Amino acid sequence: MKGLWLLFLLLIGSNTVCQAGQVYKYKDANGHWIFSDKPPEKEQDFSTLQFTSPKKTTYKVQLYNIKDDNGYTLYAKNDFYAPIEVGFTSPVSQTLISKVIPARDRIALLESKTKILNLDYRWALGDPGSVADNYQYHAPFNSPKGHRITQAFNGQFSHTNDYNKYAVDIAMDVGTYLTAVRAGTVIWVKDDYHMSGKTNYFLDKANVIKILHGDGTFSSYAHILMDTAMVKEGDNVAVGDKLARSGSSGFSTGPHLHFSVIKNSGLRNVAIPFKFVDHEGTSFIPKRAMIMVGASKP
Repeated sequence: MKGLWLLFLLLIGSNTVCQAGQVYKYKDANGHWIFSDKPPEKEQDFSTLQFTSPKKTTYKVQLYNIKDDNGYTLYAKNDFYAPIEVGFTSPVSQTLISKVIPARDRIALLESKTKILNLDYRWALGDPGSVADNYQYHAPFNSPKGHRITQAFNGQFSHTNDYNKYAVDIAMDVGTYLTAVRAGTVIWVKDDYHMSGKTNYFLDKANVIKILHGDGTFSSYAHILMDTAMVKEGDNVAVGDKLARSGSSGFSTGPHLHFSVIKNSGLRNVAIPFKFVDHEGTSFIPKRAMIMVGASKP
């Protein structure tokens, strides 16, 4: 990811698109809820949902210069509730530098005689030194209804890159409660997008909640329904706590949960294999076409 600069401040982060609009909500011929930016084609009852996205651009990682007696020191500030790793080539020594910034903290990156106004660098969530502890995860929903796994590890439709290789797609009705699979700290909440599709335009649009766990990995719950997040960044959650409701936002062909466990593998976030545990305490590797039953709080 390329660094951006404004005067003496270098910033990167997640940009919020400025827009306002209207969503139509109605049922199709099979009684399923439809959320669309267009009204139903045939005459029928429908309701509308107004939404407004904030116009403010927010940045979670900031790089900035501070003048001192010897010149300038470049600092990195991390506003995430999780550690991050920053990597770049030093403009002073031309060597590769990688540093971990603790959650909600800042560190000095390098010293220079002049201000550093343009730095090409990357960052990734998590500490690359963390080691997954083979935890067995509870179901990520509390519905007693059985839900089918439609795509599992190495799924050929969309689980083909390192970030999605070990993800699991679980089909479920819009509005199903999603729950924490493991205790942790909420580090990412996005629930401001209302549409879905299967073109590349939608690849970065999905609503997502991410939770950091004690071993340094984090779980990711994607495609959640707009405006349904029940937690905020910095919250601590226990197994079974409600997080949001399921939806079909972003790159999606229908309502489902895209669940994965992620770690930092050296300036890149990758999915790792994991096991679920059922209500009887039996662990299993998720497979396509399996039926999963929702967990209850322990």
